[in-house]
Amino acid sequence: MICTSIGNTDFSTALEKARSEELIELRLDLLKVTDEQIKTLCSGKARVIVAFRPGKVTDGERLEKLKTAILAGAKLVDTEWDAGEEFLEELVPFARGNDCRVIISFHDREKTPVKRELEHIVKECSMSGADIVKIVCKVNSPEDNARLLSLYSLGKNIIVIGLGNLGKITRLAAPLAGAEFTYASLGRGLETADGQMSKPAMEKAYKLIGQG
Repeated sequence: MICTSIGNTDFSTALEKARSEELIELRLDLLKVTDEQIKTLCSGKARVIVAFRPGKVTDGERLEKLKTAILAGAKLVDTEWDAGEEFLEELVPFARGNDCRVIISFHDREKTPVKRELEHIVKECSMSGADIVKIVCKVNSPEDNARLLSLYSLGKNIIVIGLGNLGKITRLAAPLAGAEFTYASLGRGLETADGQMSKPAMEKAYKLIGQG
């Protein structure tokens, strides 16, 4: 399954996708939307993953926006592995109590750590309350891709994403390797991460290999 990641666009475009797509990710840090608009987006046809990356507002404000989305019907919430114990201790039980699964994600935008470190991070994310562990790392060599994809051998409920041009193969391989879904952008110029492919491009690639 392909999840369309929505950011860097307007509310009307986001709403159209919430009403037509099967699965979307709302990047609240990249969308200018009110609480009422968040509620509208999370109560559409699409299953919604909600994320709000740190940096633009306080953790308290992020937490309140995520809670608003969860109460409105978001089915998954994505938070960072290093969000802090207090943040996770409030968000994870809140999500679970409102029929919302938890994605705990690790991000390294410079490199792909060694395998031993990656395996440790997967374990720590699981212990922090993850229903799904997401590992996102910059790919600088083919060996990085191989190391990331090897994490699928650890079991279910893992999504691996390689950042950058070289990492695109991990995005295509994710559902074939056992991930519940992979991420795509709305289109060129609307990417929410380095190396993200558009949904039409991914669908074309899957069709070419007989997986469409």
